[in-house]
Amino acid sequence: MLTTSAAKQPAASSIQRWKTVFLASLGSSLEMYDFIIYGVFARDIASQFFPSFDPVVALISSFGVFALGYFSRPIGAIVLSSHGDRHGRKGVFLVSVLAMSAATVGIGILPGYASIGIFAPLGLIALRLAQGFFLAGELPCAITYVVEEVPQKAGFVSGMVLFFLNSGIFIATLTNFAIQSSLGVADVQGYGWRIAFCFGGVLGLLSYTLRRSLEETQEFARMRSNVSKKPFREMLSQHGRSVLVGVGIASVVNAGNIMLFVFFPNFATTVLRCDPRVVSVSQNIGVACLSVSILFAGWLSDYVPRRFVHRAGTLLLIAGSYPLYLGLVSKQIDLWTGAALMGTVGGLVAGTYACILADLFPTVVRFSGVALSLNLSTVVFTGLTPIAISFLMRTTHQPAIPGLYLALVAALAFAVGLLLKRTGGRLRVH
Repeated sequence: MLTTSAAKQPAASSIQRWKTVFLASLGSSLEMYDFIIYGVFARDIASQFFPSFDPVVALISSFGVFALGYFSRPIGAIVLSSHGDRHGRKGVFLVSVLAMSAATVGIGILPGYASIGIFAPLGLIALRLAQGFFLAGELPCAITYVVEEVPQKAGFVSGMVLFFLNSGIFIATLTNFAIQSSLGVADVQGYGWRIAFCFGGVLGLLSYTLRRSLEETQEFARMRSNVSKKPFREMLSQHGRSVLVGVGIASVVNAGNIMLFVFFPNFATTVLRCDPRVVSVSQNIGVACLSVSILFAGWLSDYVPRRFVHRAGTLLLIAGSYPLYLGLVSKQIDLWTGAALMGTVGGLVAGTYACILADLFPTVVRFSGVALSLNLSTVVFTGLTPIAISFLMRTTHQPAIPGLYLALVAALAFAVGLLLKRTGGRLRVH
């Protein structure tokens, strides 16, 4: 028979694990706000840093800088994840959040083109590169943290990370709604967007405070004496195929999320000529639906093979993306319904892909494997998506082409998903 103290010890351990899951996930949401707020205010930033007689050209320039933030992520992934696999995950968390906060505030106070000329866009580029570098280890580290703490519920806890990550984006869209509702168009372009960036710095300090109490995962603590001296090299030599599979699995999530979070509001205001306030409400509905769908899909993937849930989501995107955009352009589908559908279906793939990536790699190189897979996919399918679609729309004059683009990416993810083998929901710890 267990003594009272012995009975309390497992309970306390369980509470500590879920506390770790909560703090890792919540911190990710605050840091993601810092990165995504640029995309939310891309149109306003364009007017300050990229003056042009053609607003579409200015917007493409702004999206170009947005994309640059993703090109520094593979380098950040290599540096930060290698450190995390050798020395532990906590240090990466603390350094990344402080650096992200500093870069975000820097963008918020950076003078515009009218004040310092060419140094304005150059400074913006440097700060976006810094954001991308330090964000590269954020989501992979959070995923690694939670699946190693609660492996028996890996699907649900990795879904929690994505849920809270999404909450950071939700905070960004709510901030946009508050600023758009309280200020005029000229004031939003002049200084309103800067308020959102400075607010992000405050959130970053809050995230740092919360993460100071985190401890290393139990799985990493058990293998601390057997860590790889060169985890990135080992990961490439022994798990290169898994990296390629991970890139394909994550492709549709990256493309779908950036379209909902960044491209959709600019598309709705610029192409569909909708009121920015209506667009903001619609986007919040879409993000809310995505958050709920992510949690459901993560929970479901602990009972149903994850690859099946992922495939269901990709098939729905293949079949429905182009008709949805055709309906939006023809006004047969309203913005609220369109955003809700994007979020609900997108959650089926977003809620499962994180744990699928973690399943692909053993503990000794898991951080490095997840980081490289996720960030390579992010460069191609997140960083380039807004500017690529904007360019295609400008050259083809087909406003519904974003739906076709998403359907093609979903087809790629479905094809790669067929390569996944059964894992039984068990993480590889060898």
